[in-house]
Amino acid sequence: MKTVVFLFILWSPAFCQTSLNKKIDSGGNHFISESNREQKQFVTTSEFLDAAINSINSFNSLIKKENYRIKITSFNNPTSSDMGFSLENEIQTALKPLLVKAKNTNQAKFSQVVSSLISSQPKTTAAKVAIGFNPIFSTLISLVGTLTVQEKKITREDLDSFILATSKYFVQYEKLNQANILFDQNIERINNRLKDLQFDTKEYILDMITILNKNIQRTQLKNSNTEELFLKYLDKNKLEEIFSTETTEESFHYPTDGIKTGKDIAYNLQKVFNEYQKVYTDNYQQIRSILLESKTLGKNINTRQVDTSLKELEDLYNDSKNSDVLSLRLSTLFERLKTLAATEQQVEVKK
Repeated sequence: MKTVVFLFILWSPAFCQTSLNKKIDSGGNHFISESNREQKQFVTTSEFLDAAINSINSFNSLIKKENYRIKITSFNNPTSSDMGFSLENEIQTALKPLLVKAKNTNQAKFSQVVSSLISSQPKTTAAKVAIGFNPIFSTLISLVGTLTVQEKKITREDLDSFILATSKYFVQYEKLNQANILFDQNIERINNRLKDLQFDTKEYILDMITILNKNIQRTQLKNSNTEELFLKYLDKNKLEEIFSTETTEESFHYPTDGIKTGKDIAYNLQKVFNEYQKVYTDNYQQIRSILLESKTLGKNINTRQVDTSLKELEDLYNDSKNSDVLSLRLSTLFERLKTLAATEQQVEVKK
């Protein structure tokens, strides 16, 4: 009876599979068979792609998050005092001495026109960043210049004094505006590079699918999204099903550039993420510097408000930076890439 049990174990599928996985040369060295090596490469590629898809999706979500971006654009709101002053209030204050001398102009109406000109600008949207504040300044100076011409008691010196009093505040807003424009342009560039990376990842997935499923044409899968393709064709359970039903050892040939493509995807994702972090850091430093400069504009600056804005900006920046690193799980991605790359060394040597 014991002999029968032993023979059953010896010829069980598990034992046979083990005997296929390893061969012994004349020197007693163990090697992984070519067939099983390639199967392992497909499995480790599946694990790598799972991590890559998650990292890219997380990155895509990070780019679209708005908390930090809304805050830095809100500083450009001319009716807000987040920079320690309100542009609208400073303009109205500088305008009062001129309006006092205006005898033929409705002072209240003129003040309302100026207020409407400033407050009508978009405050926290991308459109505001594109418009900029220089056009407002030019329009305002033109309006006050016309007032100077029409009112005899208002002198050129009064106009110069108005320009001097308001221009320093416009300069701060223009600096913010330029920083925001650059930030949006950089984020858009990163977004485009991420789209390219998503395309490369999908092409990589399609390569694997068509190798493992010879009855499927690439064109049949073009309209499917990356996650759907992975779950339907490259999930680990699906691969086990494919390998368990395959009878010919040389049926599947792992592409010669397969591991290189995986490396390209991982390293390019790391590069884009590094650039993303630099863009955020540079913008944070720019905005912080502009806010600190606001403290030096005059005695009427609310320095406590500037400090509050600086703290809020810092908190948003740190929260963003920390969550970015955690959510992307790049360490997991590179660990799986390392495992995939190691399969290149597991080649049977036949002499």
